[in-house]
Amino acid sequence: MIKALMDREKELQIHLFTRGFLITDREFADMDGYPFYGNWNCKRVEGYFFLTHCLVNLYSVREGDKTFFLIGHAYNPFTMEADEEKVLLRIAQAYTQGEAAYYDAVDEITGIFLFGYVDQEQIHFIIDPSGMQSGCYGKIDGKFYVSSHPQLVGDLCGLTMDSFVKELVSYKWYGRVMGPYLPGDLTPFSELKRIVPNIDFCYKDGVVQHTRFYPRKEIAQCANDKEYDAVIKKAADILKNNMELITRKWEHPQISLTGGIDSNTTFAAANGNYDRYETFSYLSAEKEVPDVEAAKKIAKRFGVKHTLYRVPQTADGIEKYDQIVQILRHNNGYIADGKPNELRKRCVLQRECTADVEVKSWASETIRGYWYKHYGRKSMPKLSPKLFRNLYKIFIFNRSLAHKVDRIFAQYIKDFAYESIPAAYPPADMHYWEVTWGSWGGVNISEMKFCFDITMAYNNRVFLDTLFRVPLEKRISDQHHLDMKKYLNPALYDMHIRVVNMKETDFRAFMLNIIFTLNSVLPF
Repeated sequence: MIKALMDREKELQIHLFTRGFLITDREFADMDGYPFYGNWNCKRVEGYFFLTHCLVNLYSVREGDKTFFLIGHAYNPFTMEADEEKVLLRIAQAYTQGEAAYYDAVDEITGIFLFGYVDQEQIHFIIDPSGMQSGCYGKIDGKFYVSSHPQLVGDLCGLTMDSFVKELVSYKWYGRVMGPYLPGDLTPFSELKRIVPNIDFCYKDGVVQHTRFYPRKEIAQCANDKEYDAVIKKAADILKNNMELITRKWEHPQISLTGGIDSNTTFAAANGNYDRYETFSYLSAEKEVPDVEAAKKIAKRFGVKHTLYRVPQTADGIEKYDQIVQILRHNNGYIADGKPNELRKRCVLQRECTADVEVKSWASETIRGYWYKHYGRKSMPKLSPKLFRNLYKIFIFNRSLAHKVDRIFAQYIKDFAYESIPAAYPPADMHYWEVTWGSWGGVNISEMKFCFDITMAYNNRVFLDTLFRVPLEKRISDQHHLDMKKYLNPALYDMHIRVVNMKETDFRAFMLNIIFTLNSVLPF
């Protein structure tokens, strides 16, 4: 069905698996037919073919007997390097100095990307710090695949959706709690697995192996105000450097601005570069009005151009809306159907927004104790499959499905060495980082790239690691974000603008905690 649509709608072909990639040892003779339609480039590296959509960049450098590569974009706030080939060269040279130096260099870079190297017949690959670049891998009929879109591999190999995934996505509460996404490292197909953040994957001799390279060591929480202030300054300076680097990489960067603490802090970090940024917000539902008004007030105060995009309440008048929705559903593998207002928003932004990159504030919630806020809790149960399942979805009235998800998380926790993670990194935060962001976030960002490229100043492993030194109670209260904002832009801090997410109200958290507790204590 999708092939017939794409064959017919030639002007929409560029949106199929947009900004995607495929690395494989299988050669494709026809790059002009479905699903590539002449919109993909191909480069051979050793025994692998690197296929990249025309709107995404592939960078590579040769160092010794290895070819290091990066698909997407990256920049280094410690060296202030915005050129990906130079970023890659620094990592390649660090590799020769040993494992610790290599991973330290990898930790420095910000962006949304897949990084790795090819060494003769073996290939190593690592996803960006939060998995905002969606990625999957698998061996099918003797051929190996690494791709941004599981459905792309599914189309090329004739795969069908896994029976458990079918059952899960049809569950009536599948879309609740952070929206639709799959647990563990699942993809729509049993033959493919999701690339998990903070893990180094290696395909060698026909087998995939992986190693957790972060978190590697215990860290001490701030013991006094002096240590806390130093942490705030270090983290805020990373953000500020990232915001400057973004202006060097793109000609028309725009911050999606709201009244929320994440967006506020991103805007504060652009202080000193406001003449090189624009901002925008959108209005697709009544609940977004407070954010729009806050964004207008902030942008006006600092003389930054602000554009409001009004999203229509119906799809009437949006050209080829139904066809675009079909493409977006296919791109995400039919596991994350968007809400109608979100889909209309995508269409409006794609057609009207002049940004060449949107600066989003995602990944920030990792170090804001999101699950603690969401459930109104000051502590969480210890690491277990049940904890990960309860954070994932609500299964009170479907215990059979709950037990199946438990088994998936049990294997996932074992496979990715969660028991070895130091105590400074709570299991609930690591779940949010590597499961929620890695699965839900990656799929959503891939869909958003239909509109324009996307980057995140927060998506830096050193930045996130630094803020894990902040005591949990300060992270839950967002004190560290407020203090970063005060350091970066005191005038913005003094405006005292903060629109609270409706999902963070005390009553909602209280009710969700009752459900969470009940789900935790049920003996069956």
